[in-house]
Amino acid sequence: MIDRFLYLVSEGFRSLWRTKTTALATISAIGIAASFVVFTALLGENLSSIVKLARSQYEFQIFFNDDIDNNQAIQINNKISNLEGIQSVNLISKEDAADIFKHEFGEDIFDLLNYNPLPTGCVVNLKQPTEGRLYVDPIINKIKKIKGVSEVRYQGRLISVIERYYEGFFVAITALAAAILFGTVILISNTIRLSIYARRDLIRILKLVGATDRFVRFPFMIEGLLEGFFGSFFAAIVSYGFVEGGNYFLSLFTHYRIRWDFDIVIILTIVIMMFSFIGSIRAVRKFL
Repeated sequence: MIDRFLYLVSEGFRSLWRTKTTALATISAIGIAASFVVFTALLGENLSSIVKLARSQYEFQIFFNDDIDNNQAIQINNKISNLEGIQSVNLISKEDAADIFKHEFGEDIFDLLNYNPLPTGCVVNLKQPTEGRLYVDPIINKIKKIKGVSEVRYQGRLISVIERYYEGFFVAITALAAAILFGTVILISNTIRLSIYARRDLIRILKLVGATDRFVRFPFMIEGLLEGFFGSFFAAIVSYGFVEGGNYFLSLFTHYRIRWDFDIVIILTIVIMMFSFIGSIRAVRKFL
């Protein structure tokens, strides 16, 4: 049983070698296409880290009505902290606001106006979603409905742009990956078809001497699997070169580096091999 399996695997390698020109073209095409998938996946992973950093710095400045005393401010602060999606709430009293004014402008508000017009308020940080887009408008609307809140200030347009493009980027990555994987199935199917045609006389002889369909098909399925593997390996090398080249370019301007995630490459390699195997099965079932 093991000897037969090893023989069939070796036949898969021989089949790949016999059609080396076509196989090389297929591997190159898969490798180039898969390189885009790997690179965009790595770019998406790094972009995700950047967006998480940006999200951690989302801050809302909330101001309370002038007639709110400290006890009422604490109650409002607690109501805000209990809202869903709130990470932290830091209460800013009138005295704290005066200290912040002095630190930023170098002037004492009391010396300028003889009283403190700055309102009590708080600074709110949001929780980061585990996946998907962060929607801030529902949270803002809930905060505005709390009695005693007079104004909410935040960089709404910037947050909206970041979240919209972040979500759109991942939709584009998914669509691109799906298109390339579908193309891989078609490409492998056509390559196996050519390989079957090139060995049609041998296949006819094997069937005449009693070889089962499974025995005849298995080497071609191995051939498709190998083409997917070598194409993925090629993509890993190309993507690594792109990342290193990008990091060299970035080093001229910034300390940020693109991270080459080995786990992502392994996962994509397995997925591409699976679809290559599906492509080979599709071909042998149709032409054998």
